[in-house]
Amino acid sequence: MKALVRALLAAALAMPAAAQQPVKLKFASFEPPQAPITGKVLTPWAQDMSKASNGTLEIEMFAGGQLGRNPLQQLKLVEDGIADLTWTVPGYTPGRFDDVEVTELPFLVRTAREGSLALTRMYQKGQLAGFDDFKLLLIGTVPANNIHSTFPITSVADLKGKRIRTGSSQLAKLVESLGAAPVQLGAPQVAESLAKGVIDGTLNEWNFVATFKLDQVASHHFALPMGTVAVMVPMLKSKYDALPRAAKAALDRYSGEALAARFAEVVDGVNDATRERVAKSPRNKVVFPSAAEEEQWRKATQALVDNWRKARARNEAIYSAFVQEVAAVRAGK
Repeated sequence: MKALVRALLAAALAMPAAAQQPVKLKFASFEPPQAPITGKVLTPWAQDMSKASNGTLEIEMFAGGQLGRNPLQQLKLVEDGIADLTWTVPGYTPGRFDDVEVTELPFLVRTAREGSLALTRMYQKGQLAGFDDFKLLLIGTVPANNIHSTFPITSVADLKGKRIRTGSSQLAKLVESLGAAPVQLGAPQVAESLAKGVIDGTLNEWNFVATFKLDQVASHHFALPMGTVAVMVPMLKSKYDALPRAAKAALDRYSGEALAARFAEVVDGVNDATRERVAKSPRNKVVFPSAAEEEQWRKATQALVDNWRKARARNEAIYSAFVQEVAAVRAGK
């Protein structure tokens, strides 16, 4: 009998990690499961992580707000332990992640690739404050915001007095600098608010247009890079630290710059395809400003950029570092 017990014990100790019970992580997304980012980036990535972890990790997606529908409360889901990972926007918690406001300044970023790789490299270098309690699996940006509206736009003057939806306090300042009134709304409310006339327009990239069908309610689109929005997939650092070694190794290998590049390839592709599709629609008009017209908008927003750079002691360093990283990405580095 003792020999049998010893044999069973030895077999248990020799049991491979793949045969052990995996750690299950809940991944929350307020987007519909078929949305470009959730459906084409996050869900496949979660499946790949589960496979790459040598059986130590199982990531389950809860899309469509199953764990919490309010986009502004997604980070709290992680902090409260309701979700282990979430897809969210740092700007939804004003004053907490101020460094990434740099991405919201106009004319700095045009694509998700340049914005995402730039932010990821700054995070990896420890240049971004506010994230000490988190392990960021993704920190990046969507492509540049354009203006989508129910009224035609040909100049800065056309925005005067209009109610424009924004997703953060810094973008609200951008809207104010152009003479419009900012209205902060969660993502799922935007299309209905446009349809009911609660707002006249919104600052969003084209993935957002595709996800929430804004082209069905906004017929005018002004393709100017009016800042972008930082996005992230955080988990508590304490949760990450408690994972098995193989699980952490898989997350480290496939997150960071690898996930930023994967994310950017999809969202830049969907962004461009959606813009082209909408431009061909007879019910929509997409305006592409000339270089001279763009310069007028640059002048109108320059004071906003200058003020941000002076607003905090660290802002100038953040601005310079971000501009340098974006330039490096554009140069293929």
